[in-house]
Amino acid sequence: MVRTIIAPLAATLALGLAACGSDDGGGSAGTSPEQAKGSIERAAQVQLVAEPVPGDARDQGLEASYSNAATAVKDKQIVALFVMEDASVADEVSDMVRASAPESAKLIVDGEVMVVYAAAGADHAAAVERAVKAL
Repeated sequence: MVRTIIAPLAATLALGLAACGSDDGGGSAGTSPEQAKGSIERAAQVQLVAEPVPGDARDQGLEASYSNAATAVKDKQIVALFVMEDASVADEVSDMVRASAPESAKLIVDGEVMVVYAAAGADHAAAVERAVKAL
């Protein structure tokens, strides 16, 4: 079931990026994917694993994608982290991702970092949100 939630979110993100078109603005990434991953892992108390980034999504600004899909049942929470090349890309696709996420999921966007978070057990949403804002 977890993969059925993460996969559509990732697909929606990829489609949203493709629909945005190329910016060619040459924006600089302020947050490295590794830095974002480590911060979100500590806040949510989970291990995130890199997810494949489709070529079209990468071309449109998706730099990295991570989730705890394999351990979400044990973790009693779902965490999907997306790191974009710049904040404008995250802003453009956040509405589409928000529309495809389950009602119980929280979408946290700040700068080039986007996290989809849903808890079925201990809720670390506030800590994850603080971590995203601190990046």
